[in-house]
Amino acid sequence: MSAIDLQQLGKAVCKRVAPVWPLPRSIAVNPWWQERGASIREVAEREQTRRNVRLLMPAAYYQQRWLQEIQPEHLQQAAQEHGVDRPVQGLVRDLRSLADDSSALPTVAQVMNSGQQRTRTLPWRTEIVHQLSQFCALWVNYPEQFNGADSADALYLAWLDIVRHDRGIELLVGERRVEAELAKLPRSSAELWQQVEQELPLAERDHIEAWLQVALHDIYGWASVFAQRRWARELENSENVYDELDQLLAIRVAWELVCWRLSDSEQQQRFVAAYQALPQRRQQTAQEQALLWVWQRALELNYQQELAQQLSGLQAPASDSEVVGQPSLQAVFCIDVRSEPMRRALEAQHEGIETFGFAGFFGLPVEYQVSDTLAKPQLPGLLAPQFQVAQAQDKAAIAQRTHSWRAGSWHRSLESPAGAYGWVEMSGLAKIWKLLERSLWPKPQARIGSEVIRNTDWLITKQGQQQASITELAGLAANALNGMGLTEKFAPQVLIVGHTACVTNNPHAASLDCGACGAQSGEVNARVLVQLFNDPAVRQVLAVEHRIEIPQQTQFLPALHDTTQQQLRLLTTDGDTHVHHDQLEQWLAEASSAAQHEQRSRLADRPTAAKALQQRAANWAEVRPEWGLARNAAIIFAPREATAKAKFDARAFLHTYHAERDPEQAVLTQLMTAPMVVAHWINMQYYGSMTAPQTFGSGNKLLHNVVADGVGVFEGNGGDLRIGLARQSLHDGKDWYHQPLRLTVVIAAPTTAIDRVITEQTVVRELIDNEWLYLWQWDPRNGTLQQRTADGWHKLAERQETQHDLAI
Repeated sequence: MSAIDLQQLGKAVCKRVAPVWPLPRSIAVNPWWQERGASIREVAEREQTRRNVRLLMPAAYYQQRWLQEIQPEHLQQAAQEHGVDRPVQGLVRDLRSLADDSSALPTVAQVMNSGQQRTRTLPWRTEIVHQLSQFCALWVNYPEQFNGADSADALYLAWLDIVRHDRGIELLVGERRVEAELAKLPRSSAELWQQVEQELPLAERDHIEAWLQVALHDIYGWASVFAQRRWARELENSENVYDELDQLLAIRVAWELVCWRLSDSEQQQRFVAAYQALPQRRQQTAQEQALLWVWQRALELNYQQELAQQLSGLQAPASDSEVVGQPSLQAVFCIDVRSEPMRRALEAQHEGIETFGFAGFFGLPVEYQVSDTLAKPQLPGLLAPQFQVAQAQDKAAIAQRTHSWRAGSWHRSLESPAGAYGWVEMSGLAKIWKLLERSLWPKPQARIGSEVIRNTDWLITKQGQQQASITELAGLAANALNGMGLTEKFAPQVLIVGHTACVTNNPHAASLDCGACGAQSGEVNARVLVQLFNDPAVRQVLAVEHRIEIPQQTQFLPALHDTTQQQLRLLTTDGDTHVHHDQLEQWLAEASSAAQHEQRSRLADRPTAAKALQQRAANWAEVRPEWGLARNAAIIFAPREATAKAKFDARAFLHTYHAERDPEQAVLTQLMTAPMVVAHWINMQYYGSMTAPQTFGSGNKLLHNVVADGVGVFEGNGGDLRIGLARQSLHDGKDWYHQPLRLTVVIAAPTTAIDRVITEQTVVRELIDNEWLYLWQWDPRNGTLQQRTADGWHKLAERQETQHDLAI
């Protein structure tokens, strides 16, 4: 293989890395997103064979679930679907005899230490990862300290200049020739690839690709960070002369070349032999996974059969005309699974209360301009902002923001790894008082940006320059109303409910706000949208150009759902003409109380105190302030009246959709390419954090140290950057709380409409045909369900009948 082909193969390996966003803008991502074009089983086999990264739980996990979640009928049906002709007891015995002892292919750095007794020096791989990780943190946090940003090899050259002056590496690994070998490395990545091609004996493309993937895996956390920076450039169509991710692999390969030159013949032979055995490894993995996929499917069937029974038993009105009566109150919530219990609680307060589900950014492609130097995207990472929103920066606003940011800067300086020692020692008794205050009178921390929002009007501009026209604003409003399914029969009061989270001393606090919309609170979007809906000029254009008539007496009000405290409250605005909200406030308070009671029952310690949730949110030592989106398992696109009598136990995303109002499938296309994909990302982030915690989980929260002003966390004081969810977000301390299930998508629309979207949208087709998620079609009028697979539609009832014939 030529050097050019080798370098291109390296670029292809880098393209498989999914992005990970910085902590303040955290977005849940499917860690295998770039692999979606292949079958999930094919990816699972390749990932475990090469990197020992799993898409399936160990055998011991399924054994624990046997005769609890997984019943004989589930296992029998799963075996039938996978073409496994094996009785249930045989499958149980096979699982018990399965050994979970797989390992990754080695890098050259790893074979350098195999078979050696090392008591005074570090393993090569450990030192390489630590050195590279520390360098990446410097590069991200202090870019102004590096020269050569106009070079295509900027990252590689910066690393080379630093590592050649690091005198500690030779001492740590116990090898005096390191400095000399580093000095021989070329100052061109292209020349580096050429030298690698000439010296390393791997010849087959499959072997080389596997080695590159394994080498990059050592520093996969930082690779994901650089993948996100690449994603952002592509989303904004911005040009950049260098690509950090490709160069990161080149740096890791440079270390492999150094190790190869320092290794002896026996070590080199072990390295080559490991890759020559790749076909046998793949065969062994395939045999193991064939059994585990049956058990994984059985686990998913346990949930899906319960969901199917619940949906089949619901009865929706045959048409909108059957829904009688004028609603007393309407409330639009985010589709977040944590909103489902609150929606049920609010609807239970009065028969005239209707709720709607809509993506939490409410269709507003906006960026919140907090100040001249800080802007926060308020939309999913799949999209780029088209408008900017800001409030007037008068003296009071500037003073409020300055005070807040000073307090935030002081807090961060005290809580940084360095501040934990230096600042505490310098501040002395003052810090003791702060610790006592936080312990005796705890209060949740306000997020930067949210705490400076005031009850004043919002200025909406396009490209940060010209004010958006009334036509454009009405277009935004119409898109939102059509998306949420609220175009007629408006109630006198309509709540637009953003959602947020409120916690203390939590580096991952932003991820609790929203797993999709840049980890931002929905407050800004709710306030801006209410301003649009209440604007008489916008209403006039809506009526004339979009045929949406909002009654003059209808008033939209912003509200906020705090998911940590399960609290629903109104947000006042200067334009609020309704002075008294006594009845509304009572409904919100009663709904909050009911939702809080339900949430307390889900927590590991099941607290009974009424203020338990508020205390957890304010407790600086609390590692599980809430469960986030744990146990998410389904997303349902259907009229709310079809699902209103169901209890989904905070496991389903609920998005309002009326197929009869969408004859051209314009809304359905948006739903299947945006909210469905976002829900899939969230679902697979939880899935990957559980099946592959060493790669896609961030480990123990108690050991986290924030890196590079929020780009991510170390678990401890070094190593690779940890990405994904902490163990405390998945495990209650005794057992797993989350279940690793692929998302079940339920759509109340004709199969022909769904098929049209699948045909036109490649990404949607890949997710369904390659089994990254399940897709059901549901007819609420008669409760029938069908499942779409790569070979077409199948009635779930037919599968269930077959299952009962075979069950034992």
